[in-house]
Amino acid sequence: MRRLLITLCAYAWLLNMAAAGTVLPPLSATPMVFARNFFRALNEADEAQVTNLINSPAAARSGLTLIFMAAGGKSADELRQGLLLGAGKKLDIAKQHADFWSKECTCSDKGVALRLANGLYVQHDQQLQPQFNVQSQEFFNATAQALNFTDAEAAMRQVNNWLELQTFHTVRDLLSPAVFHAESSVILVNSLYFRAKWANGFSLERTALGDFWINEAQRMQLNMMRQVGQFRYGESKKLQAQILQLPFEESDMYMLFIVPQSITGLAALEEKLAGFDMNEVAARSIMQEVDITVPKFKLESDIDLKVPLQKLGIKRIFERGNADLSALFAPGSSQLLTEARQKVFLSVNEAGCDADASTPLKAAAASVNPERKYFKADRPFVFAIRSNKNVFFVGHFVKP
Repeated sequence: MRRLLITLCAYAWLLNMAAAGTVLPPLSATPMVFARNFFRALNEADEAQVTNLINSPAAARSGLTLIFMAAGGKSADELRQGLLLGAGKKLDIAKQHADFWSKECTCSDKGVALRLANGLYVQHDQQLQPQFNVQSQEFFNATAQALNFTDAEAAMRQVNNWLELQTFHTVRDLLSPAVFHAESSVILVNSLYFRAKWANGFSLERTALGDFWINEAQRMQLNMMRQVGQFRYGESKKLQAQILQLPFEESDMYMLFIVPQSITGLAALEEKLAGFDMNEVAARSIMQEVDITVPKFKLESDIDLKVPLQKLGIKRIFERGNADLSALFAPGSSQLLTEARQKVFLSVNEAGCDADASTPLKAAAASVNPERKYFKADRPFVFAIRSNKNVFFVGHFVKP
């Protein structure tokens, strides 16, 4: 009888979504749709778009799925809907999460190296539901760690040191002591380490200073990498942009560049991208010979996840009196998610996405080809690191 009621409730939820005019994507496509929604929410929070931005929708969805496992009632309903988790049982959703990340997270010398980091911290004197840490360890490789939040310095060091180790020392100093105090309840920290070599690396000897236009009146010089080769390239009239995919070695992942035709076209481009997922954008490119010029850059972003998540309708979990974490805490607890932060780092250079460029490659001679396309990312642009299944990073580069 209880199973029937759950099924009927899930069916009613789907009917309500349909009645509201919401078209539910198939479960296989939901990570791509969530990435689009999440990036749009971040852009809405920063309408000026005057700073560089990088974030990991895949990592954010993972961390908030862990919170979904801890949630109950309307808090769980908002997370299920905002994260596009579908109507499945919690345990099935957790298994799907584990299956995906167990295949993606590797740290081998060749191919792509990924490490997902989800840290969940609770006040040390709170009693937890014993089953939560059993399932979170099995399916998320994470557990709720007890910390004395009133010892702010010690708590900060423990969390920051853990995250630095998980990301091979690329992400440092995420939290400050101000995060930890007597009113702190549940804290989520989230990151994704990424390292990969290009399938076709850039020659160091061809890297040279070039103009990067910040706007029509302002430009700066920075190191621009260049090569000629066979790549997936396209031009979209609807987006008014050029599209390029640079593949990574021994992987199905690409770095996607989307460069507006206009120097000041980033805002308009991102507004149009709100109607597309990254697979739809990538499909507008085909394999052809391209003369590529792209900047060498490093990006780091520290994101308060509460801001975009609230724009996606995930609100109750952050509200005292409304948050329901009954699957994490013992009955009678009135805890909430007081902090949810993501920090990621990315370095793009001749070797790929790595801390340092590798041994210089010899520049290959390029024959004359009248059909050759030219792609130059010399103005603010959007980028994404993606596969056909998920978007691991997305952001925009607006100035050196």
